[in-house]
Amino acid sequence: MFFLRPTRVVIATLVGLSLLTGCQQQETSEQQNVIRPVKLFQVADPQQQQLRHFPGKVTATDEAEISFRIPGQIDQINVKQGDEVSKGQLLASLDDRDIRNELQDRQASYELAKVEFDRASSLLSKKVISQSSYDTASARLKSAEAALKLSRDRLAYSTLKAPFSGRVAQTLAEAHQQVQAQQPVMALQSNKQLDISIQVPESIVSHVNRQSLNGDYQPVATFPSAPGQTFPVSYKEHATRVTPGTQSYEAILTLPAPASLTILPGMTATVMIDLSQVLKPQEQSGFVLVPVSAVGRNDADNKTVVWLFEEATGQVKPVEVTTGRITEAGVQVSGINPGDQIVAAGLSQLYDGILVKPLRRERGL
Repeated sequence: MFFLRPTRVVIATLVGLSLLTGCQQQETSEQQNVIRPVKLFQVADPQQQQLRHFPGKVTATDEAEISFRIPGQIDQINVKQGDEVSKGQLLASLDDRDIRNELQDRQASYELAKVEFDRASSLLSKKVISQSSYDTASARLKSAEAALKLSRDRLAYSTLKAPFSGRVAQTLAEAHQQVQAQQPVMALQSNKQLDISIQVPESIVSHVNRQSLNGDYQPVATFPSAPGQTFPVSYKEHATRVTPGTQSYEAILTLPAPASLTILPGMTATVMIDLSQVLKPQEQSGFVLVPVSAVGRNDADNKTVVWLFEEATGQVKPVEVTTGRITEAGVQVSGINPGDQIVAAGLSQLYDGILVKPLRRERGL
């Protein structure tokens, strides 16, 4: 009995180790058989990736708040908000009774000064009056003429006319209201031409090739109120000062106001631009765009790779790539082809030959 106890202990130990080893092997086998769900990204054709969408805001090509140049009481406003007006059309007028009375007084003063000047000219030629008397009459005539011209201008300033053809966007004053000089009375917008303002990131602006720009190329705009319709737009101007709070620059595109659609300033639009028409040629070929999160480093050889999904086997393998510039749409890489499916996230959990399946979210999640 003394020699049997160690034997029993050894046997129990061996049995325990055998069971533990079996469990570990079973866990390892189960771990290898786990199919990991991954988010996949299908590489698009480079030409399709060059088509970019920019949100924009519609503005009027010409827009102004118009006002009287003199103070006074508004006698009448001849238009309403939304009315279309022509250049030179009367929009509003001030009560001009005081101005007209002043004009008559200055007209009389001018006529008197003119008579006195003519008399002084005649007397000077006969040497009846001195040169100083003649100069005094001449100065009075010029002063009366300037005062008369000023009164005529004030009378003209008592009416407000459209500086360009367009639409009355808003009236800012009422009839019989007292207004000051330069106080806005109404806002006027052009209605034949529209501008669209977009923000272009610096990553695109810095690679625009001015020498090879296609002058005939026109981007297109779409509007939420007209799904499926596109409208060609033309480049107008761009800012060289960055928009505050962003790393982008404002670009203005213009188009004729669509006859079949009512587009008003303040509405939204989307501008589609083919970057292959504006970027440098070397920025357009040899690369495809993929998400930044899809590019990583292989721990085995420290190479830059993406993980290519093989649909036939359900496995992924690392593929070495060369990276280009990073844009807000992703990073440029070469070494993979359009149509390839690569893992878009969670690269640290992958190894060569691991079984994966595409991650599909349930509807409503």
